[in-house]
Amino acid sequence: MNGLSRLLLTAILFLAVALGARFAAFSVEPFGTQRVNLDTGVTTLPQGGILTDHENGLRLKAGYLEYKEGSFVRARSAELLSEKETFLAQSLEHDIPKQEARFIGLSFSNPDFKGLKAERALALFAENIVVLKGRVQAESPRLQAETLVVNLKDQEALALGSFTYQEGKATLRGQGPNARLYLRFASGKVQASTKVPPSASPLAQYAARLP
Repeated sequence: MNGLSRLLLTAILFLAVALGARFAAFSVEPFGTQRVNLDTGVTTLPQGGILTDHENGLRLKAGYLEYKEGSFVRARSAELLSEKETFLAQSLEHDIPKQEARFIGLSFSNPDFKGLKAERALALFAENIVVLKGRVQAESPRLQAETLVVNLKDQEALALGSFTYQEGKATLRGQGPNARLYLRFASGKVQASTKVPPSASPLAQYAARLP
């Protein structure tokens, strides 16, 4: 074997190992046919399936899936599970490099929120932030809002714009774009206030990430 042949073989082996490492972090379980477009690198699962992102700890089950390894995942009738959160959506698009997912028709639950719904939402997995907009409402705590930014790591949330919050017989309301409601979750209880602590003020900036 001459030097060029050895170099070519080494390159092929290196490429195979690299591809194997990439795909090892992203497993696929199709429910039916699996179509691969060799020109674009996009794989389509018309009957849906399950994608597991081992690196980021995400599991996606959907009735329709379309993805490109290392680039994006698009899904309809989707259930996305992370370590503590459940995202149910009519559709989602996950930008893998950015670790962001955009949802349409989202229903979200975690240890702090039950039945939290919104017309659209953005999950920033690297920053542990979820932004929800459009008819935002939750069963627990009982909340209605225009926009809600949830900090999953620090167990806090900020409602921006008009809102209604109910706790027992007490009701807090805010009107207009400048209204704010701060929620803090601790020991299974919710602390609500219309005064936003300085440490939580940066949460408002995330709202602009979701038009």
